[in-house]
Amino acid sequence: MAVIGTISGEGFVRLINNHAIEKPLAVDLELEKVIGDMPQKTFEFHRVKDTREPLDIAPGITLMDSLKRITLADVAVIAQMYTNYTGGACAIREQPIKGLLDPKAMARLAVGEALTNLVWEKITSLSDVKASGNWMYAAKLDGEGAAMYDAAIALSEAMVELGITIDGGKDSLSMATRAGGEVVKAPGNLVISAYSTCSDIMKTVTPDLKLKDEGILLHIDLAKRKHRLGGSALAQVFDQIGDECPDVDDVGYLKTVFEVVQDLLTDELISAGHDISDGGHIVSVLEMAFAGNCGAQITLNSQGKSVFETLFTEELGLILEISKANLDTVATILGNHGVSAEIIGQVTTEPITGLNIDGITRLDEKMTDVRDIWEETSFHLEKFQRLASSVDAGVYEGSFTDHMIQRRRLVMLVLRIKVLHAT
Repeated sequence: MAVIGTISGEGFVRLINNHAIEKPLAVDLELEKVIGDMPQKTFEFHRVKDTREPLDIAPGITLMDSLKRITLADVAVIAQMYTNYTGGACAIREQPIKGLLDPKAMARLAVGEALTNLVWEKITSLSDVKASGNWMYAAKLDGEGAAMYDAAIALSEAMVELGITIDGGKDSLSMATRAGGEVVKAPGNLVISAYSTCSDIMKTVTPDLKLKDEGILLHIDLAKRKHRLGGSALAQVFDQIGDECPDVDDVGYLKTVFEVVQDLLTDELISAGHDISDGGHIVSVLEMAFAGNCGAQITLNSQGKSVFETLFTEELGLILEISKANLDTVATILGNHGVSAEIIGQVTTEPITGLNIDGITRLDEKMTDVRDIWEETSFHLEKFQRLASSVDAGVYEGSFTDHMIQRRRLVMLVLRIKVLHAT
């Protein structure tokens, strides 16, 4: 980074050649002559209040029915050079469906989830985090410009409290077209790309469970026991949106949690970590088991909420894998910072996914069977962009085997080596 100038407030743009002996002014431009008579624009926005309907889930739907309809990456880390461990980290998140319910909450969730992804790499400081904000709205349509304004104000307030800033981005404000006699518009959206410098790229935690029978699963709830389902993947499964939107109600608590998890990374007390996002609580834990090729026995207390609210709410949160030996140490560190964490399960070598809510068994399946369900949607989508026979040829009959997983990892390694060789 280089300092290229200062803001004087004198109304001139001056360029000085510091290498010249007399340091003459190469440019001495009065801004009044350039932008003084520029006409000011006035935009008129009107807020539109839509009617929301509560989420309505048919009482006969079972947990497995939901999993069959619901669909792993957190943070990207790059090395700065070959001779040391300095580098950078980046995480990109968005929440467009939540924006249909509450643009302000959408903006807070986008930056919040970017941080709950970035947190798994030890960065130099939260204050070093910068972000790119990409806005996509049909801003000229009634209600959309006001929604974008509300989102921008909410984003600004949240980032000020977090101590982070936006240093770039772009906007696409014509996200609508007329076709077939009607106006078709895209949902308003904000994409946050958060990035920061890292002093040691080796202090990175990935989502895959690693400790087998020695692993304990902790849940840090950033929503403080709220379970709003609006705009969730579960709601979309039932062709609905809902009326209660998740939100970051306590931005200061998000900041505290981020910093204490960074301390745990420094002390190497976390073996795996994942944020709660699309699909909710249960999907995040299952993804960790899928990636680790192991099992998990999950035990939850509904606290008076429904099974669906308990499992599929997309309120912000973190799932940590901690070794049994480090559990007391981690609990003490979290408690000293005022962060609450709950033990929600045990990692197992046996690849079985078990789920118990309020003493009732809700799920007891082979991990590979559940993983097949999780990946099934991707395989069907792949058939739209490749020969169906080619897609089918890449899948074994029945469940995935260790051999298939290892083969996929080997293919990815070969491709990575080829890319490195080409560069």
